Amino acid sequence: MKRTGIAIVGAGVAGSVLARLLSARNSETGQDITIYDISRSYAKPCGEVVPARLVDTIVPSLGIPRPRVLNSIRRFVLSVGSETVREYKPRSVIWYSIDKSEWVNSLRDGLNVVYKGVDPANLVNRYGVVVDARGPFSSRGRKIVVWRAYAENPGLERDMAYIIMSGRNAGLVWIFPHGDKFNVGGGFIGLNNPRDRVIRTLYDVMGTNLKLYSEAYSLVTVYPRIQYTSPRGIVRIGEAAGLIMSLGGEGIRPAVLSAAALANALELSRDHVTFHVDRYISSIRGIVEEVKLHSLMLRLASIIGDVGLKRILRNVDEEFIGAWLQGRLTSVKYLVKSLYALVRSHS
Repeated sequence: MKRTGIAIVGAGVAGSVLARLLSARNSETGQDITIYDISRSYAKPCGEVVPARLVDTIVPSLGIPRPRVLNSIRRFVLSVGSETVREYKPRSVIWYSIDKSEWVNSLRDGLNVVYKGVDPANLVNRYGVVVDARGPFSSRGRKIVVWRAYAENPGLERDMAYIIMSGRNAGLVWIFPHGDKFNVGGGFIGLNNPRDRVIRTLYDVMGTNLKLYSEAYSLVTVYPRIQYTSPRGIVRIGEAAGLIMSLGGEGIRPAVLSAAALANALELSRDHVTFHVDRYISSIRGIVEEVKLHSLMLRLASIIGDVGLKRILRNVDEEFIGAWLQGRLTSVKYLVKSLYALVRSHS
């Protein structure tokens, strides 16, 4: 018996975008497109910032709802430990802070969502295509625990983002505007509960204790291993496929792009679903190369420690900083630039 329909396990960014795209073109074929998720309301703690081009260009081109922009970020303060190493002021807005939970919940509206936890392997005999979009809960690679909270504004400008890095501990702490509040958090490789270290770092940088609320934890994959499909033909997208950037944990843009790539690689008709695996792999090749480069550069940071990381941040050109923050670290030339910055005698 020929299996039809598409099952998507995980209704986060990747799974919800995929279901939305498939449903938009499914009116004539009538294929069953079902999402399975354990939670009725999406809430995955993260920094909730995205490259501006995701909101301004990529999402509108897909014809799906845009996330609500809370803040336009125009200035960046880059620190190593408690020492501010560099400030970066691009010519235009390159980051937005968004309400991620509100956005994902809006993407789910009108879709066929079944609220229960399922193993994708248990669905392969029922559907023509099964998609794993469970993020870090099914990805291959090292996992770190991330802690996040919201904080009352201690007097910071709401167009500034603070990124506090650690080469020695291979991790970072963030302070990002989130409406009239701030989203703060961080994580470190090998530290199972980063809360106390993040709070100490926030105090060292801000010079004051922040009023925190809505604390939560999550997992992020670092040094991910790319996996396009699983045994039994299960297709992977987003972080479940290893598509997450190790230098900062950017996962929303890769989730959207991989969902769009898979939607284009699925051919729907009334009586079957065809997955063009070569088309999918080809479409996400650029993201995969970016992921690999991020992993290499994080390994470099963990080797050179805080002193080396400070030297790189001081000496690299603004094009490097802009490419990193905008999600454009797509060429090995950036690794070469970082190595050159490391060995330069710094002024």
